Amino acid sequence: MERKDTVILVVAVLAALAIGLSIGNMFWMGRYQSYPSQTSYQPMTGPMQGYQQPMMGYSPQPAQYKSNGELIFMTGVNEKGERIPFVGGPQWLYMHGGGCASCHGVDGKGGVYPMMCGVKTPDIRYSTLTEEHGMSEEDIKKAITQGIDDDGEELDYCMPRWQMSEKDLNDVIEYLKQL
Repeated sequence: MERKDTVILVVAVLAALAIGLSIGNMFWMGRYQSYPSQTSYQPMTGPMQGYQQPMMGYSPQPAQYKSNGELIFMTGVNEKGERIPFVGGPQWLYMHGGGCASCHGVDGKGGVYPMMCGVKTPDIRYSTLTEEHGMSEEDIKKAITQGIDDDGEELDYCMPRWQMSEKDLNDVIEYLKQL
């Protein structure tokens, strides 16, 4: 085989490989995006403010929650469609989003070991925090927003320091009272 034929053959094989990978990627991405997630790679602006079509982006939609507090607890997004900003917390939370339930469970009872944290999350139901741990409502707010416990000690780095409005914070506290 001549050198020219070898070059043509190599170019043809590489072109076929590139086309095959492109087609495979289109099918894979189509299948991947049909599953619900809490990740949206779209800007959080415009009329839907971070929400995409059903089954894409932040899911489920806010109308499926009974209160703003429940919505924030479950998704980390408020009733305005704004993702609640935070500092600290596990790295995956920045990428995938999520709310309190991502680490403390949908019932708030904790017992979860969040990925890459190495600590078991505590029960954060209002009754547990106030009755068993003697925390006041202000103590709970400090824990949520500043990562400080009722003794003034810093909580583990895996606890995000949520930067939410007073209204959103009060709504989360009200939801914790229902758990």
